[in-house]
Amino acid sequence: QVPHITKATGACENIDTMFMLDYFGRHTYLTQTAQLQLEVLSQFLGRVFTLIRSFRAEPDVDDRHLTEFSLFEFEHVGGFDELLHHIENTIWYGVRCVLEERTAERKAFGVEEDWLEAFRPPYRRMRYEEAIRWLNEHGFDLKWGDDLKSHHERLLAGELGPVFITHWPKHLKFFNMREDPADPSVVISADLELPLAGEAVGSAEREHRYERLVERLLESDMFKRLVARGGDISDWDWYLDFWRAHEAPKLHSGCGIGVARVLQAVLRLKSIKEAVVYPMDRLTVF
Repeated sequence: QVPHITKATGACENIDTMFMLDYFGRHTYLTQTAQLQLEVLSQFLGRVFTLIRSFRAEPDVDDRHLTEFSLFEFEHVGGFDELLHHIENTIWYGVRCVLEERTAERKAFGVEEDWLEAFRPPYRRMRYEEAIRWLNEHGFDLKWGDDLKSHHERLLAGELGPVFITHWPKHLKFFNMREDPADPSVVISADLELPLAGEAVGSAEREHRYERLVERLLESDMFKRLVARGGDISDWDWYLDFWRAHEAPKLHSGCGIGVARVLQAVLRLKSIKEAVVYPMDRLTVF
């Protein structure tokens, strides 16, 4: 179990998309991720997971965004390669169950076996800089440091199948993603792009050195946005204090899997709203 009402520690990357709550006179938020709580637990338990409802104040009303959705997260003591194997095998386990146990439902959705076989691991891995070159060869004009948009992600996965885009520029990612020792301008991270859905999984190795965590947090755009709202570093006290006091931190990594986006890809749905029973967006509340 993890809390669904949190401090700013429940933000994925953008404080501005958090729903603010008045919690007995204190500013709190509906959570977007349990990553930091799971990181702490992983140091004692080795592998941990949770399935939460993630809340995001997404202004876009389209076929890709929801304001509430299921997020499957896990953290483990271990590195990047093992993490990516965990992710692709988790996706494949679900797809294999559809293939082997849900034939009637699969046919009802018109999903062919060949489509599902494309989700069989291993998945292609492409560094961010390679993805930029590939996209520019296919008609775009991107430069290093640009973020990828949904149409970029869908083109990549539509042409290449499931693909991990790895080693992103650190300014685009969460403050505690571990820098690549060979190139500190990038972090040891991967987004999994799936056909039709685009980005369905975000993952990375985590920084655990207290001094570097504080430096990266204070440098981050996320923290600057929080300060503009009147917040400060105290929101992260419990998390930072853990790493300052923990005597033998272990290398750890983890991910968040957007369940609806995986379903959208597996079932060949045109919109993420077809992958949930009650799709919530800025204009829709049940």
